[in-house]
Amino acid sequence: MTNYKYFMPGIIVSVFLLIAGCGKFDRSRIKMPEIKLATPENLHSVCCVDTEHIWACGNYGTILFSRDGGKTWQPQDSGIDDFMLGSIVFADTKNGWAAGVNGTVIHTADGGVSWHPQNSGTRSNLLDLFFTDPEYGWAVGELGTVIHTRDGGKTWTRQMDEQDAILNDVFFVDRQTGWIVGEFGTILHTRDSGKSWQCQVCKDIAPEISELEWEKPLPALYGICFTSRDCGWIAGMDGVILKTADGGQHWQKLSSDTDKPLYSITIKGSKGFVVGCKGVYLVSADGGLTWKPQNDVLKTKFWLREIAVADNLGLIVGARGTIARSDTGGKTWELVSGFSYDMEEFGLADF
Repeated sequence: MTNYKYFMPGIIVSVFLLIAGCGKFDRSRIKMPEIKLATPENLHSVCCVDTEHIWACGNYGTILFSRDGGKTWQPQDSGIDDFMLGSIVFADTKNGWAAGVNGTVIHTADGGVSWHPQNSGTRSNLLDLFFTDPEYGWAVGELGTVIHTRDGGKTWTRQMDEQDAILNDVFFVDRQTGWIVGEFGTILHTRDSGKSWQCQVCKDIAPEISELEWEKPLPALYGICFTSRDCGWIAGMDGVILKTADGGQHWQKLSSDTDKPLYSITIKGSKGFVVGCKGVYLVSADGGLTWKPQNDVLKTKFWLREIAVADNLGLIVGARGTIARSDTGGKTWELVSGFSYDMEEFGLADF
């Protein structure tokens, strides 16, 4: 039995009476849409272990679970109700973690039936998590925060001194080899589980400096994905997509045909997917070499924060409870939570 709440968003409709004295406007005659929402809150992260074990998290401690490929969602009690969870990840169908504001890390060992806080050792806001297995994990966030656990989060240790930089995403291909991306074009790489981190650069995104213009910072980088120790991709501000074929020694900027911020990128075999601001959705059919925007596929102008893929199933989460699912390998999408500009009742609404 689905537990969707039905939400009637406040939409201001301006009606202009062209003829004086035509009578009082009857608002009840306007048909308002009934919109399915798994939650009205912004969702920031989604994790697919497989098609029957899917979690999403967001504002006010929201955690949702789906066991039917994202068709229906049930809330799980995170024990948090007053601030944001920005990332959720599961190492298997039982062991999962979520992280968020004020250094919050919570853990479940029973698939989300119960969640328990862990001592992260930091008060910095945490923006992303990554676990290679039930023991080894990392979390990154504001003030250059990088913390690491070797025991499933029972203990967390800091791996980097505090600095004035926001770190947005972390990805590891094994226990030793990983990358972090963040603002000002930050790309960090480790080969020793994070004991040491080296900076990597992409010359293609360095702004040209002119004596007549202020120096512009490098664009913020938001999402990262690797398919091996050599092949990786990064998505970021201004429609930036970067690719490396040598573990990050060299990064190349690819064409994305958009200038919108891109928040999440994933590659599965020959297919690649990117989501971002204003409902941007990009697809690659050649393993991430070339990218094309897919307009009017998702039919939303809200920001889309993360995309996850398991087998032929795809899940996207975003603003105001947006959840979209695809069982066609990303060719078509169904909006199972949220609302879109395709609804004729929203013709006068400003998205």
